[in-house]
Amino acid sequence: MKITPVYRHQILSLPAEAVRERLAVASKDELKVLLSVIADPEFEPAERAAALDVTEKALLRALDAWKAAGVLLTDEETPVSPAGEQLTLTGEPAPKPSAKKKVLLRSTLPTYTADELSEAVEKTDGCAELIDSCQQILGRIFNTAETAVIVGLLDHLRLTPEYILLLCSHAASIHKTSIRYIEKMAVEFYDSGISTYGALEEELARREARLNLETFVRETFGTGSRALIKKEREMIDRWANTFAFSRDMIAKAYEVTVTRTGKASMDYANAVLENWYAAGYITPEEVDAAEDARRVKTDKRPDGSSFDTDEFFEAALRRSYSIMDKNAKNGASGEEES
Repeated sequence: MKITPVYRHQILSLPAEAVRERLAVASKDELKVLLSVIADPEFEPAERAAALDVTEKALLRALDAWKAAGVLLTDEETPVSPAGEQLTLTGEPAPKPSAKKKVLLRSTLPTYTADELSEAVEKTDGCAELIDSCQQILGRIFNTAETAVIVGLLDHLRLTPEYILLLCSHAASIHKTSIRYIEKMAVEFYDSGISTYGALEEELARREARLNLETFVRETFGTGSRALIKKEREMIDRWANTFAFSRDMIAKAYEVTVTRTGKASMDYANAVLENWYAAGYITPEEVDAAEDARRVKTDKRPDGSSFDTDEFFEAALRRSYSIMDKNAKNGASGEEES
């Protein structure tokens, strides 16, 4: 049987050899994505996924599969001619990029057929041992899809076995044993430039410090079980990692906050802690000593002398809190009227 294509206004050009090799194992989604991006190569992933009725993740995986097969290139991989022009897959000068062109930045893991997965495990040094170790850490046997994730982290993202084991150990320590959770974390870290064991160790230590302090802050400030907003998480991260304050210092700031304002305001406490950090105070004892010295200086100050900087700071804090409280009340009354 011979089929004759009917060409009208546009023609799709595909590298026959590479496509032919992949067709036998390509999924329906992969074929849809291939035809779509060849016909219209400039797109937003989310919009194209919706148009094809596939998930964005499935679209990105399909793109990676065709890239691995040598069929597609992303912008940063497009070959350049001697004249400096970008080339298409056919070797012709590529059209000038439009201002709306988007570059795909997010890293994804490729899909593997059963044969490809078996071959990768067999030929990649240490892969089988790594999978066994990950299964032991997470306390279960992986299925094919879960095994493919570990292979992808090792073979595609080029993460070291030590990196992957540390990631699994961290996930297990916070009771997140889903391989999809580990995949999500790995891709997030990789895209953020955290791709070495040392960088991962530092990031996990930072997160652990914040999480450990978060429980204490919740109990101290009475936030209950509600989810913290981004601003609150950033403040706690700063207290734990930038300021490196102990729980005693946080408790001292809470005490000062409630004494001065009558409320457990994290915003006010943050201003207090920032002032202490700028002054170089590390312990509550240093704060108390500085306060005692301020009182002595105030008691000895002649009438009519210039204002004390600590008093000015305290007044500024009270004024800021008053404005913040007023805005909150106005916002609440506005919601009631609407």
